[in-house]
Amino acid sequence: MSTYTSGHHKGGRTTDATHHSKADALDDREYELLLEGAQRLDDYYTLEAQFIINVAGRLGLRAGEIRHMEESWIDRRRRMIVIPGDQPCDKGMDGGLCGGCEQSAQQMVAHNDDVEIEEARSEMWSPKTAAAAREVPFDADPRAELAVERYFDRFDQYQTSQTGINRRVEKAAEAADELDPDDIYPHCLRSTAATRFAARGLDVIALQAMFGWADLSTAQRYIRRSGENTARAIRDIQL
Repeated sequence: MSTYTSGHHKGGRTTDATHHSKADALDDREYELLLEGAQRLDDYYTLEAQFIINVAGRLGLRAGEIRHMEESWIDRRRRMIVIPGDQPCDKGMDGGLCGGCEQSAQQMVAHNDDVEIEEARSEMWSPKTAAAAREVPFDADPRAELAVERYFDRFDQYQTSQTGINRRVEKAAEAADELDPDDIYPHCLRSTAATRFAARGLDVIALQAMFGWADLSTAQRYIRRSGENTARAIRDIQL
């Protein structure tokens, strides 16, 4: 289950309770407003912001997956983003580990007495869970398909840092009408995608596979929360 703890801002207020990103999923109007905000940025920032917003908000990729995405992940023939089980991270200074991977390596050492730091570093990057190594159809949404194609027509890997991902989303929200930037962050876009697929009737097994959740119950929660899914089922039965 995706959660954020104290320090997350919602509507300009800092909350002390555990905050669930599902609660911040954007509806279709809010999502379109965010894309409008991205369009108002300078050319380079527009390209990056639209890419992030589409692959997170329509395809459900995590920020760490976006950060480490390379052109080799893009199977254009099959229209798939193929997220590997691991790959070397060279996103940091002088081709070393990025900050996120270094932190993950340090945590691995802290929780495993028999693992040395260099061994842990050699295993970075890896997705959040084994289930997160998956294939994501990037033609699941036409705008996302174009965003992926246009980005990797220009670059051979994602260009900026984890902070850069956060900042692109923030800048798009700041440039958008009606949106509060405090309410919008990369993981709420992933929840936006999950909420949208659940509402449109994607079954629980496919939803789990699409989003790379280790626990089936996470997908079940999204489906249970979907009013549209419930309404569709009720309309389909004969009373």
